[in-house]
Parts: sequence; C-alpha cells; structure tokens
Amino acid sequence: MEEIELEQEYKIDKDRLYTYYTRIRNKSQHEPPIKTVAKFLINQSIGKSVIEVLNILRFYEDKLEIGKEILDFAFEWIRAQKIRLEYKKYLIRAQYPSNDFKLAIDDCISLFFLMFYTHIRNMLKKDIKEHEVSALFEIFFSSYDAKNLIIEEILTNHKAKAPTFHEGNKRIDTKIITLRSGLSQIIVKDYERVLFSRKEERQKKEMKDATIYSTVKKEITEFSGARLERIIKTYCIKKHEIGTKEIESSAMNFLNSYFMFGKFYKYEEFKDILIKSSAEYMHSGLTEKFKKSNNIDELKEIISNALIDFRTIHKIEVLDGAAWVNDLNPVLKKIVFNFIDNLLEPIKSEPEKIQIEYEEVKQVKALDIKNETPQDDINFIDIFDLNLEIEEFRQKLEETLKESNLGLIEKRNLIRKKVQEFTMQKRKLNLR
Repeated sequence: MEEIELEQEYKIDKDRLYTYYTRIRNKSQHEPPIKTVAKFLINQSIGKSVIEVLNILRFYEDKLEIGKEILDFAFEWIRAQKIRLEYKKYLIRAQYPSNDFKLAIDDCISLFFLMFYTHIRNMLKKDIKEHEVSALFEIFFSSYDAKNLIIEEILTNHKAKAPTFHEGNKRIDTKIITLRSGLSQIIVKDYERVLFSRKEERQKKEMKDATIYSTVKKEITEFSGARLERIIKTYCIKKHEIGTKEIESSAMNFLNSYFMFGKFYKYEEFKDILIKSSAEYMHSGLTEKFKKSNNIDELKEIISNALIDFRTIHKIEVLDGAAWVNDLNPVLKKIVFNFIDNLLEPIKSEPEKIQIEYEEVKQVKALDIKNETPQDDINFIDIFDLNLEIEEFRQKLEETLKESNLGLIEKRNLIRKKVQEFTMQKRKLNLR
C-alpha cells in the first residue's frame, strides 16, 4: 500500500524515460547495458560523470533483489530527485524554533524519506548491510554540484555511522539510524542555505527600505532637463527634425525629475523654479550660433507667459506630483515645439539685420504704393506635400520662387512663413 502511495505522490513517466533509454541504447549497441544506463542517468542530469555513476551502478547491481534490474534502480534514482525537489520546497517554507537542526532532520525524514526507505529496501537483498543503504541515501539525495560521488569513499565514511544491531538472533530495526546517517548532513546543509538566503533577503529589504526612506526624506529642489537639452543640441548641430514623441518624452522626463507621486505641491512654490530650470536647459542646448539670437531672459518671459495662460484655466493651488506632471506636460511640450520652430528662422549678424530691416521698410512702402501682392499669383499647392521632409519642402519652395518678381526680403519672409505653415501641418499630422 505504501509503495502505491509513494509511486502516485512522486510519479515518474516510466514510458517516456524508457524511450530516452532506448535511444541511447540504440546509439551504443556494442557497449555493456550497465554503461548505457549510466549514460542515460547523466542525460537526466544525475551525477557528474559516466565513470562516477557507472561505479555506483556496478556496486549496487549485485545488491538488487532477484527480478529487479539495474534500469529499475536507475528509475528510483530519478524518483529520488523528484522527492528532493519537494523536500527542498518544504524546507524553504519551514520554521523551526531557534534554528533547531535536530528537529529539521527528524521532520524531513518523517515526511519525505521514511516511506521511500521502505520502497527501496523492497528492491534490495535482505542481507545488504545498513551502511550500504545509508550510503545509497546520501548518493540518491546529494546535490551533484556540491561534491564528487566516489563510491569507495562514501562507503568507508558510512561504516562507522550505520552499524547493524542484533539482539540474540533477531535483527533490530535500524531504519531511523540509517536514514539519519545518510541524510543528516544533507538536510543540515540545505537548511543552512535556506537560513542564509532568508538573511540575505532580509538585508536586501532593509537596504531597499533605507534607500526609499532616504530618497523620500531628501527634498528635490530642482528640475533636471538633460534630455531636453540634448534634443535641442542635436537639432542645432544636425538640423534634423525633432520627432513629436521625442519632445513629449523629454518634457515628461523633465517634469518627473522634480514631481514625486504621493507628494503634494503648491503652484507658487515651484513656478519660478520651473521657469528658471526649463529656460536654462533649453538655452544650454543651443550652440553659440543660436545663442546669439535667443536671449535667456526673453526665453524665461515666453515660458512665464505660457504659464499665465495655463493658470487662467487651471486655478487649483495644490495637487499631487503625478497630477502636476499630467497637467503641465502639454504646456511644456507646446513651449518646446514653438521654441524649435522659431529656430528655423535663419540667424543673421547685426549689420545684416539692419540692412534687412531697411530693405523691408522700403519694400513695404513700395507695396503700399502699388497696392498689390505679387505672391498671390504663385501656386504653392503642387509643392505642399506633407510626405516631404522640411528641408526638401524648403528647397522646392526656393526653386518655385526663383523665377518670381518678388524682392529678396519678400522671398525670405515668404519662405519663412510657408516653412512654418508646412512644419505646423506636419506636427498636427504626427499628433493624430
């Protein structure tokens, strides 16, 4: 009855295992069957080497009861590994007072190994020595990465630990002593690993809690806009269009560097810091060429005005950090969009600016006198293709205006206007 319960509780798929064994046997038909069984066990992740396992099989082959084969012995070795897995799961959950190793040993022997002992003894000859059974349990339940299983050394070690007792002609039941001598060291080492693992987990948790506490305790006083600075610098150097998602991500990253989920902020406490930090990081991303025409104080004023518009709609004074991030992200994203759009305007030196302004005045006066707008005759529909890149559109626009009667300044203003219109249309398309 016990054997049936054991085979059901720790069931192994003998048909599947026998199929694996047959494949190995077919590949090595000229080798002794016992060596084929050793290779089969190695393929089942049992033992470290074929020689090591082969020596164990050779020793216990002579100890098997009539009708039992070495392959039956191999199947029970595999079953033992299934029992070991369940035993280790139990040990991880177990709690023993004052780390009582003796109680852990007796508990595990009673729950997992006693029934298996009876099962294995039914496979072995009656005259087998107790130290040979004790050694077998050490072999079956050892962790193979921990040590080599040298059969001669294991048997020598168990001779003194598992003696066979007789009272007159009657043999005394020594199964508990046999199991203790075979398994005590294994159970103690496994439980020590569990205790060490628990200690490590506890220390990690304490360190994590301390880190969280110190992070919460430390007050963040500035925004960090490294990504915001980087995308602007990339544009200034490479002149590539900045993607909508990239701008949105950098704005979100900037806000998340200051605001914390679960903490409440007053608008007046962070307003000036937000204006100062965003302006400084955006201005810092500019190359020297662009910095000349983009004053940081003017940039602060632009951001401040955008926030005034935001406050006329959003009048709540105190919000959670996550709520401020969600509400402010569209505002900051729009500021960055407009800032980058304005960078498309060509940068001119001071003498050039004066000349341009003078020519613009002349041009406006001339147009007032004529009361006409020459660009009205130009057809822009054919080139206004949103599949084009901005620079491609600009080039097509310049080619279209080459033959027009517009003056230099008018062309320049018209190109700037049309490029800005084209850019905004592309951005709206990307935001859908």
